Amino acid sequence: MTLQNENHIKKDYSNGLVIFLEKKSLTDELFSSNMPANHRGVVDDVVSALHELQHHHHLVIAGEGEISDHPTESHLSSLLLESEVKFSETADYLTGKDTFSQSEDSTRTHIEEFSRNYGIPVERRLLVQAGTKLSIFCDLKNLGTETVLPEVLTICFHTYSDMASWILSHPSPYKNLLQGLQEGAGILREGGLVVLPTETVYGLGADATNPVAVQKIFAAKKRPFYDPLIVHVSDTKQMLPLVTEFPEKAKALTAHFWPGPLTVVLPKSSLVPSIVTADSPSVAIRMPSNPLARELIRLAGKPIAAPSANLFGCTSPTTAQHVEQQLGGTYDAIIDGGACIVGIESTVISFLGKTPRILRPGGIDQKAIEACIGKVLSDQHDSVEESTTSPGMLPSHYATATPLQIVENPSDYASRSDVGVLLFGKSTEDFHGPVEYLSLSSDPKEAAKRLYQAMRKLDRLSLSLIVVKLLPETGIGIAVNNRLRKAANNH
Repeated sequence: MTLQNENHIKKDYSNGLVIFLEKKSLTDELFSSNMPANHRGVVDDVVSALHELQHHHHLVIAGEGEISDHPTESHLSSLLLESEVKFSETADYLTGKDTFSQSEDSTRTHIEEFSRNYGIPVERRLLVQAGTKLSIFCDLKNLGTETVLPEVLTICFHTYSDMASWILSHPSPYKNLLQGLQEGAGILREGGLVVLPTETVYGLGADATNPVAVQKIFAAKKRPFYDPLIVHVSDTKQMLPLVTEFPEKAKALTAHFWPGPLTVVLPKSSLVPSIVTADSPSVAIRMPSNPLARELIRLAGKPIAAPSANLFGCTSPTTAQHVEQQLGGTYDAIIDGGACIVGIESTVISFLGKTPRILRPGGIDQKAIEACIGKVLSDQHDSVEESTTSPGMLPSHYATATPLQIVENPSDYASRSDVGVLLFGKSTEDFHGPVEYLSLSSDPKEAAKRLYQAMRKLDRLSLSLIVVKLLPETGIGIAVNNRLRKAANNH
């Protein structure tokens, strides 16, 4: 049964945010029997984050009071009590009421029932789930009929501490985001630079139809003018005036994968300035799936040119903090949307030739593309001469300041405390130097999401070397390996 602790149950929720903690998913994450020994760091991260939040907001465990088939049904409550984290439980209110199955829908029902009982308005509710996932609730009538934002906006973070910092800096989360988007859209219309989150990496955006504004991107990034930019749109209608041709296979592919991490290269119209395309007659265009990015573009009413928001050639940013560390002071506004959920750049495919050609591997792999439109080419040229068709074509890119080396066996460096290690999958090796796991479960998608964050963490430690073994050359692992090879080529 639920641990009862009346001293920890707060009945007045009239001020501050009410942060609901999804009981089952967090319990599974924190107390699964097959977690590795170093998983204790996740538990400590959760406790530290909740300690920060409880001083300003209310914490409520959302879920059944009893889960008969779960051996750790009370462990989350026990952990919080032992850690002196103050909390309530929805089950305290729901005792004697109808119970629900342990699903995301049932959690939402618990939150709705609890909030109705205590008069907690929609805009003051947050839901924390496993995997550092945060759901922000909003009353739809506050969004307007044209918005692409959902009623429940879900954003992710690399750590729970990052999540806590974001919540503390957004006292009215949805309202703060809406204000930021509206202000950012105004800045873009006036020719300024705005940093925006996408599902791939953070972008440094400017009005793609304004060559003076676009020039500011190159100056801020110290980017050479021979490297073209990707233009981002909020819908297909906004894209059509930018191109002179839209082949049937391109239509089929974008219909299937947009919005998402897919960029198509098509013949450009006169609306696209030559500075955007490095004087190429073609333009690279994509529709991001991150709703904050699409809403910003929609509000601006302009297509947005947006390369990664970092110094040219360096590791791409997957959080707003990454951007601030490298480009702080060079832009006019930043939209903090948490961590990017894909974590590496989009797949770029050209429709300029007879057969579509993948110019850069990314968030959508070749197999998925061919299942949609048939055979495509995938040989990459990686040269300055060929780079004007698409960004990301140079042989050296995505680099850390610390030399990065691809090795066959990272264990060969286990005795060196000055060598950082990027690992894919569990290891029993006792490394003397720092280790960053791209994925303990050997999940390529998780590795892609964590890649740049892990590279940056090791890069800050003043090491002599970073070593990594390539992932299996399948799926998104191909794109991860592409980034690692280019980072290694820099040295």
